[in-house]
Amino acid sequence: MFRLRPCTPKDLVEVWQIAAKYTSFDAKPTAADIEGLYLRNPEFFFVAQEDDGRIVGFITGYERKGVPENVLRTWNAARVGYVDLMAVDVSYRRRGVGTALLNSLLENFSREGIDLVLLDVPVEQDAAVKLYKRQGFDVRGYNMKKYLKRN
Repeated sequence: MFRLRPCTPKDLVEVWQIAAKYTSFDAKPTAADIEGLYLRNPEFFFVAQEDDGRIVGFITGYERKGVPENVLRTWNAARVGYVDLMAVDVSYRRRGVGTALLNSLLENFSREGIDLVLLDVPVEQDAAVKLYKRQGFDVRGYNMKKYLKRN
């Protein structure tokens, strides 16, 4: 069984190990990256901890500052949050850990007055896409890439 709690500096090595193994974008975060994410917004950084004390998942996000007023009006939002990074140990997937972590972050965003949340997810991460859709996220665009011939 697991429980959710705010991340602490003591958790960052285990968080980094999970991030390095399971995050899915092009570059794996370094230990310094994880520390920077924590220092930027510790109030929006949560871990899932197993009964034996092991960290089995985490999520972190932040409030996007400086969004132009005209963009906020277009989005019909006052404040915007962003899900920065989430990962769950593979042996704990499909057990509610990701859902619980996401809900914890969304609840904290809501308490802080954030009324729109954005995130990016690789298209090949079907389980993550399904999780986000179940939680009410809509696809609003595509981030695409193409390699050009290199000399």
